[in-house]
Amino acid sequence: MRRLILLGALAGPVLRAVRRGPLVGACGVGLAIVAVPAAADAVLRPDDLVLLLRLAALCLAVGVAFVLDDPAKPSTATTPVPAWAGGAVRATGGLIATAAGWAATVAVTLAGAQDGAGEALPVGDLTLEAAAAAVLALAFAVLGWARTPRGVAGTVAAPALLVAAAAVTLLPQRLTLLAPVNDPAGWAAAHRRWTVLLVAAGAVTVTGLVLGALPPRTVRVRRRETRGARLR
Repeated sequence: MRRLILLGALAGPVLRAVRRGPLVGACGVGLAIVAVPAAADAVLRPDDLVLLLRLAALCLAVGVAFVLDDPAKPSTATTPVPAWAGGAVRATGGLIATAAGWAATVAVTLAGAQDGAGEALPVGDLTLEAAAAAVLALAFAVLGWARTPRGVAGTVAAPALLVAAAAVTLLPQRLTLLAPVNDPAGWAAAHRRWTVLLVAAGAVTVTGLVLGALPPRTVRVRRRETRGARLR
C-alpha cells in the first residue's frame, strides 16, 4: 500500500516531465492527415481512408517513441519506488494520450466519409494496427532507454520505427500486414499477425522496463554469481 501511495505521488511530476512536444505534434499531424480530405469533402474509397488512417497511426506511434526520454534517469534511481515505475508511468501516459488522439482521428474520418465509405471501415482492426504500432514504438524506446545511462532514446526509436514501417511495405503477400479491405481472407490473416506483433512488442516493452531499470553494477554482479554457481 505504501508503494502504491508513493507511485501515485510520483505520477504527477513524472507526467509533467514527459516530452509533450513530439507527442502533441505527432497527434496534430495525424489528425491533419484525415482532417484535410474531410474538410475538402473529397470522395474517398474505403481503401483510401484505410491508407490515411494507417499514416495517422504511424504519426501517433512516432510521438510515443519520445515519451520515455528522461535525462534525469540517474537521479531517479534513488526514489523510494521500484526503479521501473517512472518508465511505466511515462509509457502508460503516452498510450492514453495516443488512444485519445486515435479516437479523434477516427471520429474525424467517419464524419468526413461519404457515399457509405465510413460504414465499410473496419475500425476495430485498424485500432489493433494503431495499438501495435504504438507499443512497437515503446519497445524500440525501451531498448534504447535501457542501454543509455541518460535515458534518452526517442531520437533512435523514432527512426527505427520508420525503418520498420518501410520494411512492412516490402513483405511478401503471404506475410503482409497491409492487406486490402476487399480481401476478407487476407485481411483476417494479416490481423492475426498484427495481434502477434502487439503481444510480442508488449512483452519486449515490459521486460525492457524491468531489466533496463537495474543498475549496470547489479547486472554484472548477478552475471558473476551465475557464472560462479555454474563453476561449482
